[in-house]
Amino acid sequence: MIITGHRGALGTEPENTLRSFRRAVADGCDEIELDLRVTADGELVIMHDATVDRTTSGTGAVEELTLAEIRALDAGLGEKVPTWSETVAAIDVRFQAEVKAEAAVPLLAQSLKSDPALAERTLVTSFHPEILLAIREAFPDVTTGHIFGRTPDTAEVIARTRAAGASWSLCGIAGLTPEAVADLHTAGLSVTAWPVPDTTTLATALSLAVDGITTDHPHRLAHP
Repeated sequence: MIITGHRGALGTEPENTLRSFRRAVADGCDEIELDLRVTADGELVIMHDATVDRTTSGTGAVEELTLAEIRALDAGLGEKVPTWSETVAAIDVRFQAEVKAEAAVPLLAQSLKSDPALAERTLVTSFHPEILLAIREAFPDVTTGHIFGRTPDTAEVIARTRAAGASWSLCGIAGLTPEAVADLHTAGLSVTAWPVPDTTTLATALSLAVDGITTDHPHRLAHP
């Protein structure tokens, strides 16, 4: 089962920073989840929110700030907001790359096209089917996953994941049952459960037979 660190090790480190990603790897994660947005000058950066206000020392919309302006900010404990290229060079595990802004699609597609090894270790995800369809159109060999917040019924998960051209369903664990996971597997889909904050929830995920879990606290989980 794949253990994915949500924005790295969100529970213990400044989210979406190289420090957080390295901590998640050190804590045993097989994969790092991160979020992609684009700066005013067309650079692919790691940032969850549409603005830098919550997670840095600055203010303003990511899309209205240049890379230099964003890099001048403190993203926590002296960390800088990393670029996608910096991150893939520094971290050698798998990536779960959530596209937060559609402007990131062509930049990400070009990055994956130019580096087959990176493409092999990257799962592109989104809540939005139009983003998943756009990345597949730009790079047909991409592996994609549809994220669900509150997990709808199994038939809807299957239908929506397939309609988005995705092969992974990333589902809220509260709505999952072993039967639902089995049905998703029968439909040819892989399943990630989230969030998994502790060993009790990890045991639940193991009983569900999911393919992966996402956690804010990888240090709390013993790798199965």
